[in-house]
Amino acid sequence: MKHILTKLALFSLLLSTPTMADQEQYDDCILGHLKGAKLDLATHLIRQACEENYKRSNFTSRKRVAYNNCLLEFLLGVESIQATMEIKAACARKYD
Repeated sequence: MKHILTKLALFSLLLSTPTMADQEQYDDCILGHLKGAKLDLATHLIRQACEENYKRSNFTSRKRVAYNNCLLEFLLGVESIQATMEIKAACARKYD
């Protein structure tokens, strides 16, 4: 039984460990979407979306990926906290 639990723990660790390709896609996402970030809140949401879509993609549902893609598309360059929150809410209503 202990042997099976050890194998399951190792398998779980392997699934949750990002690959080099995942890291490269994550880095590309960050570089492509944070260059125009003007607010810390938008930066946080963009970083989280990139992380969920590329570093933890095995655990992210298709609906969540679509939500994250919406954020990535529309948060770039937003200069208002209110606009950031409206975009987040609209993406959530549409995809979450």
